[in-house]
Amino acid sequence: MKKKFSTEAKVGVFVIVAIALLAYLTLDVSQLGWTPGGTYKIYTLMENAEGVSKKTPVQVAGIPVGTVSDITLTPDRKAKVEIELRKDVKLGDDVTAEIRTRGVLGDTYIEIFPGSPDAPPIEAGGVVGRVKQPADYQQLVRDLSVLTADMKEITAAMKTYTVSEHSYTAEILKNMQVLTANLARFSTNNAANMEAVVANMRALTDQLRSFSATSTPDIEIALKRIAEITDKVNSGQGTFGKLVNDPQTIEKTNEILDTVNDLTSGIKRIETEINYHMEYLGSTKDVKNYVGLRFQPRPDKFFLFEVVHDPDPSPSEKTQITTVTTAGGATSTITTETQDFNKVRFSAQLGKKLYDFTLRGGLIESTGGFGVDYTKGPVNLQFSAFDFSADRPHLKFLSQLNLTRSLFLVAGLDDFISNQHGLDWFFGAGVRFTDEDIKSLLGTASLAK
Repeated sequence: MKKKFSTEAKVGVFVIVAIALLAYLTLDVSQLGWTPGGTYKIYTLMENAEGVSKKTPVQVAGIPVGTVSDITLTPDRKAKVEIELRKDVKLGDDVTAEIRTRGVLGDTYIEIFPGSPDAPPIEAGGVVGRVKQPADYQQLVRDLSVLTADMKEITAAMKTYTVSEHSYTAEILKNMQVLTANLARFSTNNAANMEAVVANMRALTDQLRSFSATSTPDIEIALKRIAEITDKVNSGQGTFGKLVNDPQTIEKTNEILDTVNDLTSGIKRIETEINYHMEYLGSTKDVKNYVGLRFQPRPDKFFLFEVVHDPDPSPSEKTQITTVTTAGGATSTITTETQDFNKVRFSAQLGKKLYDFTLRGGLIESTGGFGVDYTKGPVNLQFSAFDFSADRPHLKFLSQLNLTRSLFLVAGLDDFISNQHGLDWFFGAGVRFTDEDIKSLLGTASLAK
């Protein structure tokens, strides 16, 4: 009579096969280019790659076809930019690369001009030999050319207006002749009134002269006091003088301005990621959901915030002891134990990347914990330990396979040393969006309107 495999044996075989497959992918699959259809890499050398960094978008005819995967400095002090393109994008070996900026935010991207369709295709590892200067300078030259043409038209129009007998210049001269004739007639008819005006002006100047003579001492005193105040300020006397002349005040002001500049530039450099993934739990046939928000101010540091919905959470036990005293003086103790099943939990972690490993810790599913991650190509292995207040800590192993930049699969074991239930395996999928993806979506929506 044949022996049947138990459920635990089947699950064990599945987990062993999954771990072996993930180990193989970790060592070898990163070379396959995990984007739909695969990718290939080309290179270009630039005199100045200001604004270009990893993940800078690459476009052909305004359509995203890849990203910048790496940028290094060559021995001859040129920027070597490694571009990763989709395999379905075919380019000739006479392509041209140009750094451009878009919109008010000034986001940088690389535009590739395919060149002649008859040119032989550029192979993986090929070098783009043609690099254009930034488009902003060319736009400035074109604007200056248009401005020069407009100036020529204006000068030609002015020449036409001044040469003709009926031009504006001739009309102005005629009007000036009429005006001078009217002024001469006015001065003749109002000579007596003009003499009266001159007499009044003479009387006014006499009064001003007498006023200045009597007020000169007061003015001199006021000027003397102003001079004394400025001398005190220059010598550093008084609160205002110390503020103006103290070098420490100037240095502190400069430090405050530098701090504000560093803060604003740091905020601008923060990369933001919104992600969601679900896990189908094999033992309970339930679905566990995760919604995360990740802030990365530097390539080696990040902050992770998550909201977790667990339909079948592990209970947290609470014990309450009550002492009751009767009228006769006897006492009795009542012990009450309750279990709290909290389905919604929160995580807040700080992470630090060291080469291919990442260390993280903080609040994991509403309890203290830590984790270690290992990343190799499109594969990411995660180990987390938390909820140390229970009889046994909650241990979780998760393997993640990135299919594209936004889509990924997950599988692993959850709370696998718990004494409350058996082996709990899971699998699922997820999606992530970065701030660059959100900007692209908003731009597409605005164009659709």
